[in-house]
Amino acid sequence: MNILKFGGTSVGTAELIKALVPLINTNEEKIIVLSAMSGTTNALVEISKSLFGKQTDKLVN
Repeated sequence: MNILKFGGTSVGTAELIKALVPLINTNEEKIIVLSAMSGTTNALVEISKSLFGKQTDKLVN
């Protein structure tokens, strides 16, 4: 069994995600782990900091 982990820039665009299909679309048993797309984690941290500090003026739509 293989464990494959992808995240950050390797899943940063739809094209990059599509490029992973041949790696995961096999008959081998595997576990696939996906992390947030590039920049997503940082954005979520900033949002949570703003909400925690009640600085909602920093939030964008």
